[in-house]
Amino acid sequence: MGLLPIQDDVVEYVRAGVSGFVLKAATLDDFLHAIRSVAQGANILPPPLTVSLFSQIADLAIRRGEGQALQAVRLTKREREVVDLITAGMSNKEIAHQLHLSTDTIRSHVHNVLEKLALRSRLQVAAYMHAQRPSSRSSRDRPSA
Repeated sequence: MGLLPIQDDVVEYVRAGVSGFVLKAATLDDFLHAIRSVAQGANILPPPLTVSLFSQIADLAIRRGEGQALQAVRLTKREREVVDLITAGMSNKEIAHQLHLSTDTIRSHVHNVLEKLALRSRLQVAAYMHAQRPSSRSSRDRPSA
């Protein structure tokens, strides 16, 4: 196994009853702290694994149809703004200009959104958001039976 377990492994380990994770790069103090904490009933998850776990939760919610992924994970207000502008077809540069931010900051927000929603591209974000939104046609626009 590498330095970090893959996403599916983290969820499987938790399901199997694991209460804590210690990274290979952890110091002796980190290792002892994790053991003591777990012995006292705490759950230990190093920060690098939290993103992976959140992505897995979002992926499971999407696959099971248990509501929208946006309800399964929390996007920040800024991330929701970025998602809306991606859905509108804007590039990172255009989004940065619109929100008065740098393109690197927008790239970071896009990366976080992709991780949280367990998606791989901006196109998937836009397609997912279009699929989640109710039809814009009102009942008066629908043909009658």
